Amino acid sequence: MARLCLQIHGGNGYMREFGAEKLLRDALVLPIYEGTSQIQALMATKDALGAIIKNPRRFLKGLARTRWESMTARDPRERRVARLAALSMGAQQHVVRNLLGAKLKSVRGQPLKSWPAAVLGQWDPRHDFSFALLHAERLTRLFADAEIARILFDQTRRHPERGPLLDRYLARAEPRARFVHDEITSTGAALLGRLRRSADGESARG
Repeated sequence: MARLCLQIHGGNGYMREFGAEKLLRDALVLPIYEGTSQIQALMATKDALGAIIKNPRRFLKGLARTRWESMTARDPRERRVARLAALSMGAQQHVVRNLLGAKLKSVRGQPLKSWPAAVLGQWDPRHDFSFALLHAERLTRLFADAEIARILFDQTRRHPERGPLLDRYLARAEPRARFVHDEITSTGAALLGRLRRSADGESARG
C-alpha cells in the first residue's frame, strides 16, 4: 500500500516534504529490524518440518483428513479452505520426502541397524535441511494463506456477514498457493545438485 501511495503521488511522493516516501521506508524496515523475514521463515520452516519428521503418522493422518474434506465437505467454502490447506501440506510432504531421501543416501554403506538412529536422530540444519531452506519463504507463504483462510472460515461460521471477506481472500490466495506449490515441487533440486558438485570439487582440490 505504501508503494502504491508513492506511485499515486508521483514526483511529490518521492520528495521528503510530502511524507509518502517515509511510509515506504517504514514499510521496508519492518521485515528487517526484528530479524529479517528470511531468517524468521527459516526458523518457521525448520520447526514445522522437524515436527513432521518426529511424528510422520500424525501429519499423514492430517493430510488424508484435509484431502477428504476438500472433496466431501458440504459447505463450498469449507472445501476451498481445505484445498488450500491440502496444497500447503502437499508441499510440506514433498519437501520432507526430499530431505529424507537425501538423508538415506548419506547413510548408505553403514550397517542397516544404524539407519533409524542416523535418519531420525541428529539433523544438521544447514546441510540436511538445505532443500527446505531453499523454499522456506515459499513454504511460509503457504502456511500463512492456509492459516488465514482457516481463521476467516471459523469467523464466518460465527458471523455469516463476514463470508464475502473470506471469498475475496480465497479468490486471491488460491491461484497464489497453486503457483507457490508448483514452484516448490518443480524447482530447487537442480540448483542444489550443482552447488553440491561445486562444493565437492572444491574440497577435492583442497
